[in-house]
Amino acid sequence: MVIAIVLPIVLAMMMMGPFKRAVDDRHAIEEKFGPQEAYVPPASGVPPADRIEVFLGVRRALAEPCADLTQAEEQLQKMETFDDQDEVDRMEVMKEVFSLTKSMMGVGPVLGHLYEIRNQNLLDAGMGLGEFTYIFVVAYNDRLLDEPDGEQLFGPTVTNRRVRKALLSMLENQLAALQSEGGEEAEIEALEAEIAAMQADDRRIPWQDAIPPAITDALAPYLAELDELYCPAMAPLELMINERHGPAVESR
Repeated sequence: MVIAIVLPIVLAMMMMGPFKRAVDDRHAIEEKFGPQEAYVPPASGVPPADRIEVFLGVRRALAEPCADLTQAEEQLQKMETFDDQDEVDRMEVMKEVFSLTKSMMGVGPVLGHLYEIRNQNLLDAGMGLGEFTYIFVVAYNDRLLDEPDGEQLFGPTVTNRRVRKALLSMLENQLAALQSEGGEEAEIEALEAEIAAMQADDRRIPWQDAIPPAITDALAPYLAELDELYCPAMAPLELMINERHGPAVESR
């Protein structure tokens, strides 16, 4: 009985440790770079090459949680295929249910590990969560608009309402920078139009109709690696932040 009580407590502590460290690191990131919504993109909107390379470095560090979440999602999608079969091997179903249950039990620690890795690497690399979010959205804009195939662990939406509100704030910050630097009228008008479109549609992401050519050109040398490092199973989680509420942690 003592073992039965202690084991869940130990497992919970193991799962919460990475989340708590991730929250601590996020606070350190915000002290240094400000909160996610405070990021000011370059007035041109174009991420510099050295910052794209930093972004890629953080993405490379996320390979392990990506692989774990992808495996769990593939098992979920395999279970979905049984619904389309007239005759199903009961033993095969039981094996898949057991495998999926085992994977789901391991998802909690994987999520904590994901945010711990992301935040620690951002801190080490000198990149704020706002800049990471901005580059993520302009780099993967077309991927974020694609309809996913099959069942997903965490839903199809990569940018929730809080993240989209933060992105709108970033474009407003960019507009202020562009105006203060005396940007060209055409650039100012295009940015104002995009901000107005996002204000009118709270489900819209920046530049979802067409990324400005200058941004596309800047990303072009990195397209192969960006594509390789995109992780559909992990994408709905990547731009979230974690908040500690007593012994619990909320991701939003």
